[in-house]
Amino acid sequence: MVVLLDDDDDFRSALAANLAEDGYQVTHFARPIDVPALGSLERLAVLILDYNMDGEDGLSFADRFHLTHPRVPVVMLTAYWSTHLEAEIARRDFIILRRKPIDYDELARLLPVPS
Repeated sequence: MVVLLDDDDDFRSALAANLAEDGYQVTHFARPIDVPALGSLERLAVLILDYNMDGEDGLSFADRFHLTHPRVPVVMLTAYWSTHLEAEIARRDFIILRRKPIDYDELARLLPVPS
């Protein structure tokens, strides 16, 4: 299952539709607070999330997620690029950082094959 967390409704809906069309089971949320208890998420293949969100930034959420699901890769997408963010990501070997807008084919190459 792909968990998609992004507060841009249009982007999230379009990406979820593309992923589903390619055979992924997708669960998507607009805000970190909308995500159920992390321990309740099962059969996860990847987390795709935005960096800049209301309430909690993607980096903080990714850290919490990684504590519960240490083997699940995280792809963080952002339009808010900075050297500070790059440095923070470099300290976390479980996050792949890419800029928005991202070409769907590029994103698909980062994901595990759907099961």
